[in-house]
Amino acid sequence: MSRSWLLYLDDLIAAGEKLARIAAGRSRETLADDEVAFDATLFNLQVIGEAIKRLPPTALAQLPVHQRQGPARLRDLIAHHYFAVDPDLIWEAATVHVPALLEQARRLREAAEGDDGRPR
Repeated sequence: MSRSWLLYLDDLIAAGEKLARIAAGRSRETLADDEVAFDATLFNLQVIGEAIKRLPPTALAQLPVHQRQGPARLRDLIAHHYFAVDPDLIWEAATVHVPALLEQARRLREAAEGDDGRPR
């Protein structure tokens, strides 16, 4: 049985909300210096990137291009080139790009219809 794309969208939203809580009250420097918070940030960015990859074309079409491609690329960077992760890039993704994506994802979720999961 395959997993509904709406569950991936819910995962994306939950990870974005976690990132907002992790970043709250921190600066880039304090995030980078806190190993646990930084690793949690990386994990949630990976979840977002993987969830984006699992959304159907009809859902992706409702997101701006940079919100479709950026998270997936960042997920691949973290997973495959972890040694090249730049804290400045992670901070920007978590505090600028993810909040914008989260807003769009919530709209997409609200627009989803019943069991078939097709956007209105």
